[in-house]
Amino acid sequence: MNTPHPHPSGDDQVDALLARRYRDTTPEFEARWVALKRELRTAPPPARRWTWLGWGGALALGGVAVVAVALLVFTPAFRESPTSPTVVEVSPRLAELFAMEVVLGRAAVLLDAENRDALLHLPVPPQPRI
Repeated sequence: MNTPHPHPSGDDQVDALLARRYRDTTPEFEARWVALKRELRTAPPPARRWTWLGWGGALALGGVAVVAVALLVFTPAFRESPTSPTVVEVSPRLAELFAMEVVLGRAAVLLDAENRDALLHLPVPPQPRI
């Protein structure tokens, strides 16, 4: 944990703190920092990643993209409108099952445990006796 530094009391101390080249460092760190800066200055610049691509590769990639778009636009399968699916007659029992699925599908929210518990604890008004 860092210890709190006392705040400077005057402008002279603030100016002295701002003028210091290294703040709160050790001589070993300063020596490593100077060596690292010297090494970075003398190191060759990093190689570019896409040098293998160049202009020829970029033009080839653009050509491939143009050919792909042309194939999509001018291929007859993509120009034709999709055909509508044929309607298949279903048996009356299957039609009844489909209708039941639609009706029972509306009650799917009752499958949630929280909703079931809420419904079980609803007050029931007393039935009038005749």
